Amino acid sequence: MTLGEKIRHLIKTSRFRNISAFHRELVNVFEDNAVNRRTLSQIINGHAIARERTLNQIAIILGMKTSELRKGTNAQILEPAETLGAFTYNELAVMQALQNHLPFMPCRLTLKKGGRTSEEQDRPESKESVKWCAIISGRVNLYIDGTVGREKKTFRKGDSFSFDARQRHYFENASPATTRLYIIHAPAHNSDFFITQPPLPFRPDSAGDNQNHPGAQAPAQ
Repeated sequence: MTLGEKIRHLIKTSRFRNISAFHRELVNVFEDNAVNRRTLSQIINGHAIARERTLNQIAIILGMKTSELRKGTNAQILEPAETLGAFTYNELAVMQALQNHLPFMPCRLTLKKGGRTSEEQDRPESKESVKWCAIISGRVNLYIDGTVGREKKTFRKGDSFSFDARQRHYFENASPATTRLYIIHAPAHNSDFFITQPPLPFRPDSAGDNQNHPGAQAPAQ
């Protein structure tokens, strides 16, 4: 089986059903960085060889690793040595790394309507771990465990904030449309050591949209 044949089969048997719907989802998640429709068709029809970054995008939307996508095919990939990481929490939440080989890890988090990440935290024994976030579009709730219990902070387009990533936390889309935010995690090496955990129920008695807490900071003015 060729790589294009496998991609075509996976798309047809997925919730997208056809290439046009699948490409719309690529654009929705990766925006201007998404592979264009013509190139996608050429790859599927065997008229072009996929770059690693393109294959990575396709795999993310299909909910699998690039190695799983290539498995059982005669895939040839351009630029195989350099890849950018990505993590799919679920079909409504995708984290995409934007640059490698930096002392920090810049990422873009896309949360569709109703989307939320898994609960996670950097290892408590880490000396330092900070996440700085900037909202590109929409509105996001940050749930974080502080000294007084679980707290909630709501941020909107144009807001920026930071918090100690060693505190257990997760993000949730708080708008009726797709929310996107840039996240810079420092230092970069800590990004490899995140602990994902089962979600805990939000405790409203310890939260408030306008509360300050030790982790999250107020939006930049």
